[in-house]
Amino acid sequence: MTDQEQSNLAPRVVEMVERFQTIGELNMRGLPVYNENLEVEAIGFQSYGENLVGVLVTPWFMNVILLPRDKTVMDYSLVASPTDETLPAGTWQFMYGGDDVLGLYKSLSLYSPMFAFNTQDIARIEAKRRLNSLMTPLKAVTEHITQHQAPENSSRRSFLRGQLNS
Repeated sequence: MTDQEQSNLAPRVVEMVERFQTIGELNMRGLPVYNENLEVEAIGFQSYGENLVGVLVTPWFMNVILLPRDKTVMDYSLVASPTDETLPAGTWQFMYGGDDVLGLYKSLSLYSPMFAFNTQDIARIEAKRRLNSLMTPLKAVTEHITQHQAPENSSRRSFLRGQLNS
């Protein structure tokens, strides 16, 4: 992550990236799940209620993260327990995570391990795509699909030929 990109992130997101970089160097590098082609990066973080939401890409996972704006007290009894969280596209089962440095946060696993991604650019594109789909209200998606459906009186053959009113 460049200095310019890092300066555009909220301090809590920068803290999270730095923490996961440290975890990667101290605990994950050398393990079979570690993809040497990737690095820790925060993608698309934005305000969402009392949290910041975005995707965290690491060499070992890609997760949607709900990070409280303010550090919360760490409660290890919650770690790995599920919690339903509502995003614009629906309700998803997140898991509590955290440590003494970051405090509690919630994560939704998208990929783990990360061997489907050969480059950081490909991982970044997928992270943006997945975040966009989660942050787009279902109503907007349904309206888009409805507007682009063929009229009921069209046949499949005429639709495929571009003749919508046959």
